[in-house]
Amino acid sequence: MKTKNSTYLILTLVLLILSAIGAYFLYQLYQDRQSPAYNSATVPKIELIPTDALEPEIIDIPDDIATPAAIVTASATKTITPTIYPTLIPTKAISPTSTPITTPTVSPATGSTQTYTSQTDNFSVAYAATRQFYQDTEPSGNRYTFTLSSGNFAVHVSAPPQWSWTHPDREFTNTLLVSGKPTFKYETATQTIVDLQSSTKNYTIQCIHNGISALKTECTQFINSFKLL
Repeated sequence: MKTKNSTYLILTLVLLILSAIGAYFLYQLYQDRQSPAYNSATVPKIELIPTDALEPEIIDIPDDIATPAAIVTASATKTITPTIYPTLIPTKAISPTSTPITTPTVSPATGSTQTYTSQTDNFSVAYAATRQFYQDTEPSGNRYTFTLSSGNFAVHVSAPPQWSWTHPDREFTNTLLVSGKPTFKYETATQTIVDLQSSTKNYTIQCIHNGISALKTECTQFINSFKLL
């Protein structure tokens, strides 16, 4: 009889313990629902930002470009001499309306030349027979172009005081005489320009040699062959 009573007592104690534990968890659940702690309405949403959006944009600035401050300083302390560039219309840009004068086909190896004479502008010049001749006009006057794929030569003729290109320091000297006339010579890495005058016209001889030695030699011969009529 005592054994049964002990069993009932133990079961009763276990039941009481389980009931107490259950009551504790119910109380905690109740407290959580009443608490104003974190919920979807009070906690701000966290948005992930892609890492590549945080990387600064890299701009490559050439080393030889001065900063604005440096430019201001330089302009305030130093006089900058502008570079003069001729405003000749490139002889490579032959007008589509130009009328070519057919010349005989001559092998470059022969070194043959032909002479062109202009009765209108009173000059003559010898040019390589491998070149093709075109005549057209430009704003300043007439243009005579002797074309070759590697570099064109040209004679520009205008009435004074006009010239086919502008230069603030055009001074004629006897260093180079063309047809017995003083000249003004201007050279760059790609072309040579020689100006001379007659009593009624201004002439500009232009060679685009592109730094090629053979064309420089041909240019010298072209200039030296120029004659006023």
